[in-house]
Amino acid sequence: MDNDKVLHASDNDVHVLRFIGNIRYTLTPSIDHFLERLFSGPKPAGFVIDLTETDSIDSTNLGLLARLAKRMQALDTRRITIVSNRPDINSVLNSMALNEVFDIVENTCLETEALQEVPQQDVDKQTLTRTLIKTHRALMDLNEHNRNIFRDVVTALEKNGARG
Repeated sequence: MDNDKVLHASDNDVHVLRFIGNIRYTLTPSIDHFLERLFSGPKPAGFVIDLTETDSIDSTNLGLLARLAKRMQALDTRRITIVSNRPDINSVLNSMALNEVFDIVENTCLETEALQEVPQQDVDKQTLTRTLIKTHRALMDLNEHNRNIFRDVVTALEKNGARG
């Protein structure tokens, strides 16, 4: 699990996030918290999401990326670039309609030597459930196909969250 992480670097308010390993829902609240801190400072000029070292990425983190794209659209900036040279990851990105809100490329000439790990935080069940709901709603907002896929997931999470 220690090999699964997100690294960050920035230059002139353009932020690079490199997702390494298996990017699962347990990382999402930490990434979300980190992004909230970024947005509380100077307006980000852009983002590059590097998935070249990603072994897998779950729907929760895909939803987090969709939320990030929407947030950047609201700032009227250029589209976020996702760098992914992995056919399996690209297939997932396209099947979830992320290609409609991101520019997906296979290569980049970015130098990211100063990457630092995004701090991972302990998260309670209620915070995790809220994050799961927000991220899956973001995927649902992309298109009807996703809405049909994740409607039951969100309903179940909302029911469990109300109980827990």
